[in-house]
Amino acid sequence: MKVDILDIGSGNIRSVKNWIEKSNVSTRIVTQPDDIKSEMLVLPGVGSAGSYMQRMKSGHFDEAIKAHVDKGHRLMGICLGFQIMMEYSEEDGHVEGLGFLNGHVERLIGQASHNAWEPLSFRRQEMAGQSFGSQHHLTQKRIFNGRVFYNHEYGVVNKSQDAFSLPVSRAFSQYSGLLVKDNIIGIQFHPEKSQISGTDLINMIL
Repeated sequence: MKVDILDIGSGNIRSVKNWIEKSNVSTRIVTQPDDIKSEMLVLPGVGSAGSYMQRMKSGHFDEAIKAHVDKGHRLMGICLGFQIMMEYSEEDGHVEGLGFLNGHVERLIGQASHNAWEPLSFRRQEMAGQSFGSQHHLTQKRIFNGRVFYNHEYGVVNKSQDAFSLPVSRAFSQYSGLLVKDNIIGIQFHPEKSQISGTDLINMIL
């Protein structure tokens, strides 16, 4: 498998690249929409939804990503990259997202930001109905059980009833920390900063 990592100036590209390559998977950093050609595309993201989507649309990356998904190829969004896959975000007033997943993004209720480690656990079979989780080449593990690192001010409110979704935490149970729908996966936490848990996760989903 080859993995493309989209670089539109959103930061943390090298960290995500190093995280994926720990599983001995080949990666490419792509900066042009026509360069998106691998079986899996990763959207990292640090910053604001407004500027991210402005760069996305002005560079016609939104069209290329839609074509990638329509072919049945896999798409992974991390942090802001996850949030812009929703229908819209309340950040920067109101920002239209890519609309791949039903739901929206809103400011975290009752807290300015969430910067913490949180437990995460799931059985591999729980995402078996989604095509993203149908292949597990790199590990025979059936259960993921670890701690993952969050650093965000906005949360994803999922509206897809048939998606596999895990909450951020007990305190933020209304927000998705991990969301899988068909060939798309959204990750609100930072797997590239989650140490051994991040490595275990990439081995389970690639």
